Amino acid sequence: MDFIVYLIREIALFFNEVAIYLLFGFLVAAILHIFFPESLVRKHLGKNSMGSVVKATLFGIPLPLCSCGVVPVATSLKNSGASKGATVSFLITTPEVGADSFLVTYSLLGWVFGVFRVVSSIVTGFFAGLLVNLFGKNDEGTMLPMAVMEKKESMKDRARNTPRYLEYELLGSIANPLLLGFLIAGLIAVFIPEGFFERYMGSDFLSMLLMLVIGIPMYVCASASTPIAASLIMKGMSPGAALVFLLTGPATNAIGITTIAKVVGKRSVGIYLTVICVASLTAGYVLNLFVGYFGFSRVITLHHQGMLPSWLKLTGSAILAAMLIWYYLDTRVLAALRKRKVNMAEKVVLSVSGMNCMHCSNSVKKAVESVEGTSNVNVDLSAKRVVFDIRENAFVDKVKNAITFAGFTVDNT
Repeated sequence: MDFIVYLIREIALFFNEVAIYLLFGFLVAAILHIFFPESLVRKHLGKNSMGSVVKATLFGIPLPLCSCGVVPVATSLKNSGASKGATVSFLITTPEVGADSFLVTYSLLGWVFGVFRVVSSIVTGFFAGLLVNLFGKNDEGTMLPMAVMEKKESMKDRARNTPRYLEYELLGSIANPLLLGFLIAGLIAVFIPEGFFERYMGSDFLSMLLMLVIGIPMYVCASASTPIAASLIMKGMSPGAALVFLLTGPATNAIGITTIAKVVGKRSVGIYLTVICVASLTAGYVLNLFVGYFGFSRVITLHHQGMLPSWLKLTGSAILAAMLIWYYLDTRVLAALRKRKVNMAEKVVLSVSGMNCMHCSNSVKKAVESVEGTSNVNVDLSAKRVVFDIRENAFVDKVKNAITFAGFTVDNT
């Protein structure tokens, strides 16, 4: 019973440290959502040029997209004419660090670690895109030539739907992995003894290799992985090994790699994975040298203590907890009740593969709504399907094309 109390306390401590910074990150994300819509990103990246690689690297840094949510966006960019290099750069930098995850990193691990995380992501994304453009030109990938009319949203419209964007697309895309990350961080704090990695894994390079092997196939978002990394550092793991985990985990996962291979080709995926591995190990090694030489270890392990007043942290925790409770109540309980009222006999139903989070769900919804004549669009994420009314059945193929263009697969039913 004591260990359960200890576990709950550790989880609560991590939650309380992270919540207010995560909310600050959401605020930045809201500003980006209003002033920098996906259509603007597509406009600047939808070109086959080296400049688009640089833009993709820089555009990807602040955007709060998880490793599954970024795949359909990147696929859409590729379909819009972006080079393979720009697509790969966007696929790396966007999930590795965003405005929300940077602030969470700053809260738990300090500015040194946060800056290294951002710089490492920029370098990794740029060189991966550069090499893919040089050596992956003839690599075969899927490109859909059809054009889809995008539903125009004014700045006023985006400002009006910002609360929904924050609650369902942003928080919804990280809610499950975020809670899982807090749980894993708490379990590490409870069950792994102090100095474990120093005693049983004295080699920093061995620790980095271990984190590389764990991080590549694992699905974990940038914000959710940060408490885990912080907990590992507190148990004696080197900052460099933790950085390797934070760079590889969000940027790669087994499902995403398979999808990316279809979009940019197998050779380009090989380059993508190789650059991530080499760059993350190099960044980890440099970070360890930097921390050791300048004595920043205390900045990393003790940075979060006493930074903000307790009342502000508690307020942030209360707000984030309320947002999570409402999200699960609305998407689990109330959604089930709404489903019972839908007369499926009068609806068009399409099965859609590739939806893994609320951002994916909203991307499919927007794709369907972009087709003239559609209405009452409802996306069932758990059942992997979209249900809608349509004025003419002949337009169903246009809906399928819109969904495919957005980066998803419409299954034949």
